[in-house]
Amino acid sequence: SYLGVPLRTCEGEVMGTICSFCIEPRQFNWEEVKTVELFAERAATAIDNYNLYHQQLRFNQVLEAEVEKRTSELKEAQAQLIERERLAAIGEFAAMIVHEIRNPMTTIMMGLKALTKLTLCDRDQTRLRLALEESNRLQKLLKEILLYAKPQLLQLEQMELNSFLEELLANLCQMPEAQRRHIKLMPVQPAVTIMGDKDKLKQVLVNLVGNACEAIAPGEVVTCKLALENEPDCVCLTVHNGGAPIPAEVLPKITQPFCSTKPEGTGLGLAIVKRIIEAHQGNLSIESDSEQGTIISITLPIVKN
Repeated sequence: SYLGVPLRTCEGEVMGTICSFCIEPRQFNWEEVKTVELFAERAATAIDNYNLYHQQLRFNQVLEAEVEKRTSELKEAQAQLIERERLAAIGEFAAMIVHEIRNPMTTIMMGLKALTKLTLCDRDQTRLRLALEESNRLQKLLKEILLYAKPQLLQLEQMELNSFLEELLANLCQMPEAQRRHIKLMPVQPAVTIMGDKDKLKQVLVNLVGNACEAIAPGEVVTCKLALENEPDCVCLTVHNGGAPIPAEVLPKITQPFCSTKPEGTGLGLAIVKRIIEAHQGNLSIESDSEQGTIISITLPIVKN
């Protein structure tokens, strides 16, 4: 004999059946039927509650993840806003200070250049040369402070990277730092296009390739390589030199303002590079050790076809 009672949810949906069997033929009485029906009702309610509980649990997990994501996005947006306001304030202050220093510096430079026309003894000529060198270094520092402090406003256009780098590196070979060094380009295939500001990306490459050339001996190679990244829709440009590595204690802060490994450096070059790359929605990373030398990697989003 067989007695079957459906398991129904509170909405009336059948989710299964409670089955009762007897090995001998017989007629189930009213009390037995009601018992099985009551059991089926309680079992259906328990199963329904279990499913509802797990649905609510999954909903809560999704909700918590979404709240956490939105909170993180809000904190990031607030941090970016604070950073923009801070940089704007720094920019205004830097512009004011640079203006106040540049005007008397121009007068000083004019006076020093006028002195070069005079006949001076060797000792005074040495002093004048040093004064001019230091004045020029100060002028360069003032210029880089302004470049770092002002907002990175981009003039974006489509750029095919292989041809852009090929043309640019051909010109960079003429830099004083690149004399008797080799600059090698390894293009990417197929060619990729980005949205970029040509002038600012030229500024980035001039800095990175110039630094790399200064780090190696005559006859050695600086390699610029383009490659498609593992992450979708990104291209990676690496600039590699096999020279002396950046000291381990300096490496974590090398892109911070006024951090430099060169005695005559301003320490703003890589800080400016980092700001330009981040303005392009890209990332900058630096690896350096005695085995491989120094590899600077720039990741940029590519234009989808």
